[in-house]
Amino acid sequence: MSLSRKKLDHFMKKKIGIIGLGTIGEATLRSLKKYSSLINKRSSVDIEIKKVCDLNRNKSRVASKFSIPYTPDPYELINDPDIDIIVELIGGIQPAKKYILKSFQKGKDVVTANKALLARCGKDIFAAAKKFKRNIGFEGSVCGAIPLIRSISEGLIGCEVTKLYGVLNGTTNYILCKMEKESMDFSAALKEAQAKGFAEKKSRLDVEGIDTLHKLAILSYLCFGVWPDLEDVHVRGISSISLSDIIYARELSYKIKLLAVAKKENNKLDLRIHPAFVPDEHPIAQVNSAFNAVWLEAKPAGQLLFYGEGAGGAPTSSSVISDIANISFEKARFINEKGTICLKSTGNVMSRYYIRFMARDFPGVLAKASKILASFNISIASVTQKER
Repeated sequence: MSLSRKKLDHFMKKKIGIIGLGTIGEATLRSLKKYSSLINKRSSVDIEIKKVCDLNRNKSRVASKFSIPYTPDPYELINDPDIDIIVELIGGIQPAKKYILKSFQKGKDVVTANKALLARCGKDIFAAAKKFKRNIGFEGSVCGAIPLIRSISEGLIGCEVTKLYGVLNGTTNYILCKMEKESMDFSAALKEAQAKGFAEKKSRLDVEGIDTLHKLAILSYLCFGVWPDLEDVHVRGISSISLSDIIYARELSYKIKLLAVAKKENNKLDLRIHPAFVPDEHPIAQVNSAFNAVWLEAKPAGQLLFYGEGAGGAPTSSSVISDIANISFEKARFINEKGTICLKSTGNVMSRYYIRFMARDFPGVLAKASKILASFNISIASVTQKER
């Protein structure tokens, strides 16, 4: 790199506008203020927050705390010719999608942590970014602070991902760990998670696997070039997991995790989300509390594990800031979608299953159960029989 280029890079300034001052938005402001000199030293980018926006006028206090201009009108940021990057942190589908598309039209790059929007409208959003030759950063949309998206899209650019297992939701992992370690039932563990702030009062998106589904859809695009129809992906949450299931798993040397699964075989893609028995010796089984982890297999890299804090304002703000700095240098790059790959139906997935059932205690009952399973060509790997 020439001396003149070094000087140019040293004085590179990017002006940003942040829409959304919730948990992640406020944490991003705090981190940008606190670590601005470190960011400049490492990236040669001087990030200036020109203005912030939130529809809730009470959030003007957050802006005042950091001495940053505030507006309740997002179009003041989107239409401002001095702003280079729009950071969308409001969540949800609309009006977030409208703001992002308009930002592209106005010649601005976009950073977002909006997993639900990308999962449902990613095809449209990336098509618009490509049309207007703009960049989009979305590291914060999957697994919080873990630099997973950049690792897959850049670090593994010469690799073919064939298999992925992920613990993508910290709330469900916290609940399952509490059930396993303290012999709690699901309801008690959920209440504790809510009391400690690991779970929302309305926890359906987490415990029923919807949040995990959104993240898996984004990973499907990154790893396989496929935006799946969310309705075609088998999803089952953890609300039906009982303490008995946890105990039996422990006796068989397994831990129960809400697992996101992605496997590619030929032109068939197996995507699903459900509770699974994970062998104690597997790295995914060791993911505790509200942490996230992704284990993947790629050719020729081999097996890789990504682990870290997967939610929360401060951890996610690190990914948002990383995106801001990185897209300041990069030209827009896009993953080519692969229309030849289709999703495998759940009915065609061959796997091992755990079945727990109650039966009257009389001679031959286990033999009858075995005969029924055999009639469906199902073999039995192991049996644990207990008295009531």
